[in-house]
Amino acid sequence: MLPWGPVIILAGYGLATLIAWSNRRRGQADAEPALYSLLLLALAGARMGFVATHWQEFDGPWAMLDIRDAGFAFWPGVSAALAGGLLWIWRRPALGRPLVTSLAGGTLAAALLASFVAPRQVPRKSLPHLTLQTIDGATVQLSGMRGKPLVMNLWATWCPPCQRELPMLVKAATRTPGIRFILVDQGQDAPTVRAYLNRKRLDSSRIVLDPDGLLLRAYHALGLPTTLFVDAQGELKSVRVGQLSRATLAEGMATIRRRTPASTTNVGGH
Repeated sequence: MLPWGPVIILAGYGLATLIAWSNRRRGQADAEPALYSLLLLALAGARMGFVATHWQEFDGPWAMLDIRDAGFAFWPGVSAALAGGLLWIWRRPALGRPLVTSLAGGTLAAALLASFVAPRQVPRKSLPHLTLQTIDGATVQLSGMRGKPLVMNLWATWCPPCQRELPMLVKAATRTPGIRFILVDQGQDAPTVRAYLNRKRLDSSRIVLDPDGLLLRAYHALGLPTTLFVDAQGELKSVRVGQLSRATLAEGMATIRRRTPASTTNVGGH
């Protein structure tokens, strides 16, 4: 699943280049090269800002460059783009008007698209009253998991991004005191999931089965993998669609830690 953030940015950039093309046809300076460089600068600044915030969670330079986790920090990206835009205008004053109008049009388009998409994302709702099951057939009442922050990952054995992030999530579940993890397989039976975990030598204690895909429908999730970060009161606080890294997992957990009373953060994560 491609997160909506990059889609919105690319849509805004597309309209900005269209405005630049129209301005060029009317005899104004060509702002398109500047727009392209500013897009790259914004993405680089946003990634660098994210890495600077979560540098302890990366295993090395290559992990920092792996943008599949969609780890970007908004304001560093905006700051980098603004600084680059001012530099372009200072060096080429004729670019002032066409560059500003292109950026304004692209920004407005991105904002409108974001306002349309946001209400259709996974709703901010309480834990649903659903009964799931462990691999061994025991029942799990989802609504009974209040009292601790909860990371709930929706995955399946056939999903390549799920396969890549699952070992990291299993390990994090044993190393993160105060936060409960459940890794909810969607639409598969116990023998299939057990065989996969045995083949990959992964612990099954945090694995829960949702053979009918009830959670995908309950949260209107867009696809797999989806990770839901739920606070100790059972309220959904943030959502990640797509593959997680340790850094984006840490970012998501921070949203539920901040909203959790101190008395609930010192208990075990089991």
